[in-house]
Amino acid sequence: MTRIPIGLLLLLLGAAGIATAEDTIYKCKSRDGSDVFSDKPCAAAKDMQQIRIEPARVPDIAEVAPLCASEDGARRALGALNRKLLGSLPKAQRDAVTSVLADYARQGEHPGARWGRGADDSVHLCLPTFAKEIVEHAATVDGKLVQIRGGMVSYQNDPDTPLALLDRCEQTWRSCTAVEDANPDSCVTQVPTCDQNEPWKGGRNCCPIQCKTAYSERRANGEMGSSAFLGALYGVPSCVPGIVPRAER
Repeated sequence: MTRIPIGLLLLLLGAAGIATAEDTIYKCKSRDGSDVFSDKPCAAAKDMQQIRIEPARVPDIAEVAPLCASEDGARRALGALNRKLLGSLPKAQRDAVTSVLADYARQGEHPGARWGRGADDSVHLCLPTFAKEIVEHAATVDGKLVQIRGGMVSYQNDPDTPLALLDRCEQTWRSCTAVEDANPDSCVTQVPTCDQNEPWKGGRNCCPIQCKTAYSERRANGEMGSSAFLGALYGVPSCVPGIVPRAER
């Protein structure tokens, strides 16, 4: 059994964000009449159901590196973040940045505001408060907003939902299986397990323990690895608490 180091597994997650904005999972019938789950259309259209869920694409919160406290980090004057530069950003990221700037302007600007770009092209805004505390806002290229304040990191546009967790769980597993010589069983073993209480909280790339259990049960019943994992996520009930998959002809 090939084992993929967890560190490598997490580093590979950057590739997960390249996926399409919508997942389509197909529920097919095998020759023996059992259900098979796949990300590819079924051979027989009459037996095919599409299961559609549109989870939010989010980075792992642990991967967001602060820049404002760094000597060579965010040091550009806020005035340099002009209309032309904002217009060059992807729309989702531009919208996230402008929403932060609008809130900042409404609350009252303070001297010392600055900004910078991360190695992942994220935009970091370093905005001082009336108490001279610097609050850092990081906008990723896909429009997610992260706030770093007093050593605490939190999302501002709420990816802490069951749908977001389902997506993070699936993409973490897919990033592992994309590695040469990896296999579904070893990757399910190595995917980090979420806390059982509200597992979608915290923005982690992980899978609920229920997903690993459901996968093992499906594999024990003879289901193939990829189908077993997708079935655990998108079957009824889903192994992700709060998810209700919907099948459509």
